[in-house]
Amino acid sequence: MYGAETWTVRKVDQKKLESFEMWYWRIMEKISCTHRAKNEVLNRVTEKRNILHAIKRRKLNYTGYILQRYYLLNTLLKER
Repeated sequence: MYGAETWTVRKVDQKKLESFEMWYWRIMEKISCTHRAKNEVLNRVTEKRNILHAIKRRKLNYTGYILQRYYLLNTLLKER
């Protein structure tokens, strides 16, 4: 997730990230990849898919940081 603030997430990337997340949960729960049970895996770990939400949250936080910095810079320059 390093640098997720600057990632451009396309539909293809979203699918890859979601499949990686499911693969990760399967490994943690020791569920075979041939066993087709998406909802069962998520129910076992009592989690929802988080990776895309985390990326969006980081992007919003980064955007807020940049806007705040821009606002502070403008106010400092106007005071002079």
